[in-house]
Amino acid sequence: MRFIPSFPLLACMALWLLSPVPSPADKPNIVLILADDMGWSDLGCYGSEIPTPHLDSLAAQGMLATRCYTASRCSPSRASIMTGCEPHKVDVGLLDDDSGRPGYRGRLNPDIPILPELLKKAGYRTYLSGKWHLGKVRGTYPWDRGFDRSRGLLGGAADYYKPMPDRPFGEDGKLLRPEDLPENFYMTEDITQTALAYIDDAAKSKKPFFLYVAYTAPHTPLQAPREEIEKMLPSYRGKSPHAIASKRLEKQKQLGIVPPSAKLGMAGKFNPSGYEKATAERKDYLSRCMATYAAQISIMDRGIGRILASLDRHRLSGNTIVMFLSDNGATAEMPQNNRNKKTVLPIGPLGEAGCRDGYGPMWAAVSNTPYRQYKIETFDGGLSAPFIIRYPSRIRPGARYHSPFLLQDLAPTCLAWAQLPVPVHMDGKPLNAYWANPGKLPPSRVWDYIPGTCPSRTIFWEHQRNRAALTSQFKLVAPNRGPWQVYDIRDRTEQKNLASRHQPLIEQLSAQYRKWAEENHAE
Repeated sequence: MRFIPSFPLLACMALWLLSPVPSPADKPNIVLILADDMGWSDLGCYGSEIPTPHLDSLAAQGMLATRCYTASRCSPSRASIMTGCEPHKVDVGLLDDDSGRPGYRGRLNPDIPILPELLKKAGYRTYLSGKWHLGKVRGTYPWDRGFDRSRGLLGGAADYYKPMPDRPFGEDGKLLRPEDLPENFYMTEDITQTALAYIDDAAKSKKPFFLYVAYTAPHTPLQAPREEIEKMLPSYRGKSPHAIASKRLEKQKQLGIVPPSAKLGMAGKFNPSGYEKATAERKDYLSRCMATYAAQISIMDRGIGRILASLDRHRLSGNTIVMFLSDNGATAEMPQNNRNKKTVLPIGPLGEAGCRDGYGPMWAAVSNTPYRQYKIETFDGGLSAPFIIRYPSRIRPGARYHSPFLLQDLAPTCLAWAQLPVPVHMDGKPLNAYWANPGKLPPSRVWDYIPGTCPSRTIFWEHQRNRAALTSQFKLVAPNRGPWQVYDIRDRTEQKNLASRHQPLIEQLSAQYRKWAEENHAE
């Protein structure tokens, strides 16, 4: 995972440009769908009570993964997806603010080509519908980085009904004004409608295409139409977060994606006795928060269903790779407690325009069932994401993949399927052969060890003072610049710290981590 200087990188790209490429008819279309801040257990096929029939069907038609690891935060995860690299290596170690130092420039390194640029040179049409968050100044927008068409949010999360003027929104090379958006604008619906228009455009072009659909759902703020929230309320009214998490865990055991012995990794976060002592008004508010969050996911799922139906209608599904994942685990952040007193934007009630509410630590713990902690942190609750892939000619329906992989593996895997060379600067590994033959494990063993169906490597993370390392036998975590904690690979909810027994391992991996951090500009 060594950083490659610009001259060898340019030489590599020159060789790539001279390489023969297959004819467009041989190349698969690629549809990459990304949710924002959605927890590992928030889909029906991962144990949730939230109705997600279209994504559940997609999982049944393809492969579901149980060890998809992110960078634990929005921008770094998106940087890895787009580049196939460690996020710090491409200057997106945090968010889209420029710190002025390597690893944290807040925009994709202009010297490193990204997936849409590589595919475009090979004859693909390239589209982005939704959130970018990989550069918020001119020269760093999606239309500067290989997308033929793009529309959506350029910065971080925003109001679903009125995303401007506090967040830039752009389309096809220009920034839009508030009056450029329709009166009935709702972010999730706009992203779906734009994706559908792009599929129509791609079908007419007769070229292979790459479509990146980056939803903002279910990221804060909690906003959804009232009738959608009312549909979800019966699932949560009068029910504690602990009770919902327990039901999810039991369903996960039935699905065989956690072992029968699995326990809730954040049982202490639910405070069942505190919930029971809460006022009726407080309980109603908590249930409405979760119902709104569920509505956001349900609306997104319906939009994905329309996208899949459009592929069918255009007879594109058979030669289209469809991937769905989240950019990190669920978040415990509550923006309503951190209001900026300088803002001039109106503040609205739960679910409506101007709302700033998040659903809080208890519901986020439900979303990350059964794993520990949240977005930003490097425990599995922050790093783990759902992942589904359908590729009819290459992936067996109903397959499960239990080996670990990273978001930087997606770009080289897509290039390999498109029969294109993988640039040497990419840190990720092509997983085509592994996903075509994922192997089988009985439910009782899905946490026992890491199967051999993955590249052999030690994985490192750094994000906002949090570190982690993963080997075939152990996971090491160092939260908030603290000392290393050690967990057996079988202890995936990270309950029993074995650091006192494994000092030689800590010393060995600490040295490897420092080397990795230096090479990738990870502070």
